[in-house]
Amino acid sequence: MSKKPFEMDKVDKRLSDLYTSEDNKLEKYDRWAVDYEADLVEEMNYVAHIDAARIFSDIITDKSCQVLDVACGTGLVAGELDRLGYEAIDGTDFSTEMLRVSSQRKVYQRLFQHDFTRSLAVPGIYDALICVGLFSFSLPKITDMIHVIRAVKPNHYCVITVNGAAWRELDLGKEIEKESSQHGFVIENIIEAGYIQSQEIDARVLVIRSPD
Repeated sequence: MSKKPFEMDKVDKRLSDLYTSEDNKLEKYDRWAVDYEADLVEEMNYVAHIDAARIFSDIITDKSCQVLDVACGTGLVAGELDRLGYEAIDGTDFSTEMLRVSSQRKVYQRLFQHDFTRSLAVPGIYDALICVGLFSFSLPKITDMIHVIRAVKPNHYCVITVNGAAWRELDLGKEIEKESSQHGFVIENIIEAGYIQSQEIDARVLVIRSPD
């Protein structure tokens, strides 16, 4: 994992455009959906979905539990969970084009559009949750993480990645602690993991237990 100072101007433009702007993110993701996996996985050596799914499987041993894949994108995380034997996965993303691509994997029970700058209309129905790639330099903010956490039942687990460069540059560890204190969720572990290797960006994987 790189600990060098982060230099945004050296990051691939497809990423820096998303990291530095809060405008037109939906349009950018919609346009990227078809080429997303080829660009990110094959070209940039994206591994966040593999590491996060492995950590999730170490914590959530009931393969029949109802899982929500937040910011599911093209379904990379669900593909890993399906390979690991999880049987009941729903997916959500704010990009309808990403959802269209992810539906082709045939690993989801249900897919739906949602923007996690707000909570679900019916929260607290999932047994476990995994969220990879949602929290970085711009929207959604760390203060929006509670909307994600509220998707699971009380006292249930969420596995949530945070972009490691943003974690250091924006001192997000302190923000997470404030949110935990304010909303009553428990941060049980923070694990360093892989993210986008060709860009020398790592991740922090948060293991969170939702409020009682």
